[in-house]
Parts: sequence; structure tokens; C-alpha cells
Amino acid sequence: MRKAKKLSKIYVWGTGLILARILDYKICIDQIEAFIDNDERKTEYLGKKVLRPQEIESDYDAIIVANMHTKEIYDQCVALDIDINKVLFLYNNIQTKDININYGLMEKILGTEYTRAVKSRYHLVRNISKDEIQPGFCDELYETKLFKDDYIRAKTLELVAEEIRKNNIEGETAELGVFQGDFSQLINMMFPDKKLYLFDTFESFDLDEFQEELKLGRCSDNFLTTFKNTTEDYVLSIMPYPDKCVVKKGLFPDTVDGLDDETFAFGSTDVDFEKSILEGLRYFYPRLNKGGAIFVHDYNNRFLEGVKSAVAAYENEIGNKMMKVPLADEGGTLVIIK
Repeated sequence: MRKAKKLSKIYVWGTGLILARILDYKICIDQIEAFIDNDERKTEYLGKKVLRPQEIESDYDAIIVANMHTKEIYDQCVALDIDINKVLFLYNNIQTKDININYGLMEKILGTEYTRAVKSRYHLVRNISKDEIQPGFCDELYETKLFKDDYIRAKTLELVAEEIRKNNIEGETAELGVFQGDFSQLINMMFPDKKLYLFDTFESFDLDEFQEELKLGRCSDNFLTTFKNTTEDYVLSIMPYPDKCVVKKGLFPDTVDGLDDETFAFGSTDVDFEKSILEGLRYFYPRLNKGGAIFVHDYNNRFLEGVKSAVAAYENEIGNKMMKVPLADEGGTLVIIK
């Protein structure tokens, strides 16, 4: 019997968080010939060359698109006469029609489970143009990175914030799991009169919890390194109202000292792992004022399964179901209303 040809030349288009979700989990660095990026400042990543799209050689086996700019990259591939049959788009959120053609190739490289998840992901229209949007109270929202990358999540926050203001819901705001501050920036923007507590280690995940999630197959080795790329100074530098921000650096919930009497109108948890999400709900939900909201990011993320487990575990602890509305945004956010 003739052996199947080994895939020896694979390019990966992207060097960010989506890559971190598959690297050393679904594909190892040794399988990657080089990375592709339009940013000319990037020349090397993880010991591999970073090429411009026009530098791609013709004898490759596959190109894995590991970023959210699906439509732009698709159009660029067509313009450069790149074989779309060999291009694998891990996210298809920009289009209502599936862009991927060769799922057999995807299964060969990334496995059956991951391919099934890609095929079943939401096919949403993203990056809605500014002309199509009814402006809210804060036009600066439409210029932010997160609004452009995750319209549904950002726009939902704006609408929820409007309800909280309209109903005079008391309490402060918080985010558990700040990373580089993209969503915290929007919270600060939407609630300029409220404190924003920023809970994060600013040094990536707790090592023990990371190792536990890694054993369960819920993340990759590269996950830990990726989330080290932040500092509290950088996060504060992008805040529109930094004077309203209170940095609580360290492992949660050890960092809640001195906040016993605090209540909240809005909170966000975006810490990916089950134990941390559960601790966040244990702290924020009892302190959430009636009419307030909590956003739980990655609730419908097929790979960060601990998030959904944490919500179920907390409901079991309190003995009742919370009022929950899932969003069809990039991370599958869950909105909890008190």
C-alpha cells in the first residue's frame, strides 16, 4: 500500500491569539515552514521567517489563515493567484457564506475535531461599516480596535451600558482578565462616571491552573506565553479615563482586599479557565446590583470548555438559574442580567 504524502510545507498567516489556540495543540512549530504577515516590520516569529504574501512560493501544501481578517485575506489570495483550495480559514465570521473549500485538507492537518468545530462556527456578517450604524452616545466607540474586530460584542456593550445608565443602576464596573485592555477600554468609555477595577496578573495565567487546563486539552503550550504580552502601564495608556481606573494586580480573588462594601453595575470575566471563571462569578454576581450585567467571554468557545462548565457549576452552587443571553460574537459571550 502506498503511503500518503507527508505535508511538508505549511504556511501560517497570522501571529496572534488565534495562532496561540492551535500551535502545539493542533499543529507543532516544526510543521510550519514560515509565517505570513502584511506588516513589513515583522521579519521573524518563533524562530521562523515572516514572509509577505507576495513572497509565498508556489510549491506549498497549505496556508492556514489564523486571524480574523478572513475577507481581506481571501481577496488578497485571489489577487495574487494563490490557490484557494490550499487555503484554510480558521474563522469565517466575516461572511454569511462558507469560504473554506477543502475540509479534507484541514482534517489532514488539524484533525477531525478541530475541523468539525470550524465547519459549525457562526457565519456572521462582521465589520459593519460606520455608515450602516445608528450612532450611540459615544462615537469614539466606532474607532476602537475591538469595535472593528468584534462588532457584536462591542455594540452589545454599548446598548447594555445605555440601559444601565437609563435605569440609574448604581455600582462600579470591573473586568477580570484584562490582557491588553481592549474590552476594558470600552467599559471605561461607556461608563465615564464609574470606577473601573482592572483585575489581572498582567503576567499571564496562574501556572498550576494552566497546567491543569493543558492536561484537559483546553489550551496549547503557547497559550501561557501569548498572554504575557501586556503590562498595566500599557493598559492604562489606552484608557480614555485612566483616573477612573483602579489596577488590582495579582491572582484573583486574592486582589479583592478592601472591596468588601463595593457593588457593581457591570462586570466582565475573560479569564478562559474554569476555576478562575467560577471565582469571578462567586465574587461579582452577589455584588451585582439588580438591573446590572456581567459579560462572560468565550462561553460558546468550543475549545475553552471550562467557561461553560464554570457557569453551570455556579448555578448549581446557588440553586437556581441566572438570567442568561448568549451572543453570537467572535468569542460566544454570555450576558448575565441580575
